[in-house]
Amino acid sequence: MTQTSAAEFDGDVAQLIATQHLRLNIGCGLFPLLYFTNLDSDPSTPAQIHRDALEYLAECVEGDYDEIYAGHFLEHLEKPDALTFLAECYRVLSPGGKLGIVVPDTREVVKRYLAGSNDAVEIPQGTFWNISHLDTLCSLFFYSIVQETRHKWSWDINTLAEAMTGAGFVGLTVIDRWRDPRLGSPAWFQCGIDGRKPKETQE
Repeated sequence: MTQTSAAEFDGDVAQLIATQHLRLNIGCGLFPLLYFTNLDSDPSTPAQIHRDALEYLAECVEGDYDEIYAGHFLEHLEKPDALTFLAECYRVLSPGGKLGIVVPDTREVVKRYLAGSNDAVEIPQGTFWNISHLDTLCSLFFYSIVQETRHKWSWDINTLAEAMTGAGFVGLTVIDRWRDPRLGSPAWFQCGIDGRKPKETQE
């Protein structure tokens, strides 16, 4: 196992800071990401940019970002707007750029509900919901009445992959719902995919 020297570590951190403006975290909420430019429409959040995401992306030019991440954002859009969002992310990414999307995993939620699972979800902190009751699924996942902006569409890993492929993304890989450092918190009820904009073909 190799060790990283202090100089190498400082160099890595300096590189991340220098490229922060090329990495965009959309819908950060209360979980801004270090070494990303964080965007959220809610002015009370600790984001650097307080804008509507679709309006902001529409003003960006192709190649503005090398990486975009949107955790628990896509489900707050009607499906046509979600597809527009993915297309805009594709447009503004540089060739080879990465898009990461995380959404509630409808397949896993329904599977556990149908199995009569007693799994609990903590939203907000200190309040626990038992998912064995359909009202809980409606309150938390299908309509999300516990948030100011409700859910407008449901996704699973398959429909998310279809939408990202349809937008042109390739090399899709599943995001680890427990360990990915971009996640606000690990959770069984979420799923996500990383995809890349194809690199330019070499003449």
